[in-house]
Amino acid sequence: MRYLLALALGCMTLLAQVVQESFARDPGPLDFIRGEGFEQAILQALTGDSLVGMDTQGRLVPRLAERWERKGDVLRLFLRQDARFVDGSPVRPEDALWTMQTLQNDPKASPTKRGILEGLRVRVRSGVLELSGARPPERLLRELIQVPIAKAGHADQGCGPFSLRMQGGEWHLAARSHFLHPAIPGLRFRLIADEQALLQNLQKGWLSIGVPPSRRGLKPPPSHREIRQPLHAQLLVWSRAGVGPLGCLERWRGEAIPDSFFGGQARPSRGLFPESLGFPVRHLGDRVEAPAQGTRWEILFTAGDEPVGKFLLALRERAKREGVLLEPRPVEAAVLFERLTRGDFQLACAVNVFEPHPWSVLDLLTPKGGMNFAGWRHPKLASLLPRLTETRTRAWDELQVIWAEAPTSLPLLDYLGGVWVDRRLEVTPSALGLYLSTPGAAGWKWQP
Repeated sequence: MRYLLALALGCMTLLAQVVQESFARDPGPLDFIRGEGFEQAILQALTGDSLVGMDTQGRLVPRLAERWERKGDVLRLFLRQDARFVDGSPVRPEDALWTMQTLQNDPKASPTKRGILEGLRVRVRSGVLELSGARPPERLLRELIQVPIAKAGHADQGCGPFSLRMQGGEWHLAARSHFLHPAIPGLRFRLIADEQALLQNLQKGWLSIGVPPSRRGLKPPPSHREIRQPLHAQLLVWSRAGVGPLGCLERWRGEAIPDSFFGGQARPSRGLFPESLGFPVRHLGDRVEAPAQGTRWEILFTAGDEPVGKFLLALRERAKREGVLLEPRPVEAAVLFERLTRGDFQLACAVNVFEPHPWSVLDLLTPKGGMNFAGWRHPKLASLLPRLTETRTRAWDELQVIWAEAPTSLPLLDYLGGVWVDRRLEVTPSALGLYLSTPGAAGWKWQP
């Protein structure tokens, strides 16, 4: 009886050491080629490895590629010898070649990854993966963080620190032999789509990690602590009605709500480009004329996004004080994206997660940029782009200056990444979030 009791207690301890998490949406099957979305990205980060990683300090670190070098206009990556897929087979440069070329050629491949690999030439030569294209090497390396490598011909097989199996509608991830040496035995994800149910699970300690709803005054239970991580996520508003509405919103965004409005999950933005990417705060200033009394602006936003809806209502009340009619209009996400793409809007806002490097703002400015919905252009841009070769150069300041002359988008909110974490679990926040940095979840530890 004593032996059985000890065995049962041992099993309970092991179960408690598995990190309990949740998904708000079903990520779908694990697919390193066609998988897209936040939840899918988490699964891929846990079960796959990219060629390079980023540590919690924002520095590039080796991952599948143990080292890299630049030879002329070619970036050469040397893969490590101890990496293995879940079936035990070694990771080869040919697997990286297949992954990248399939992402480039499959029309149903992840739009995010296809955009990263657009215009990139990939080949294997003498056992070394070679990449070449027009992008600066540092930018390319930072973008490759988002491209985990799959086994050639098997889009559902990765080589990451955890293996995945589905059981009873849940996602179970178990630690495997891996060069990152995961210190936790695994993770379990359940589907919890309802905010109130998620909050209850966190307050009762049934989840080890979770993002609480954006509500004022929420505090973690005694079993958890709150950590903040500087995410590159912002609520952006685009304008096809000129710079005037953006000038007003720039003034109003910090006045409409108190800092505690989102319960520590977000705060009003301060500048024109994300501060989290290293950009200094710059303003439009007084160059924008005040709107005429009775001016009406319609602003589209995603239906069902309750926190954003409340924020826009607060902005509406602030606009009334200057005789402006700001009318929030909720539309379905697909409709919002379609109207943004067609340019069919006065004002429209949506949450955007920037890639973890300053080049990601170019999507707002370049002629074919994925976020240049209002067709922004400037005669000096073409001469500036070739000078953006490193993260910290004077050219970035010049870029901000020409953008500030008449931007077509403005950040309204910075999302802070407030997360409740079990006090016994040691995690390290980063600008990529808890999961996407290196070593990510593989570096978490349970306190004894």
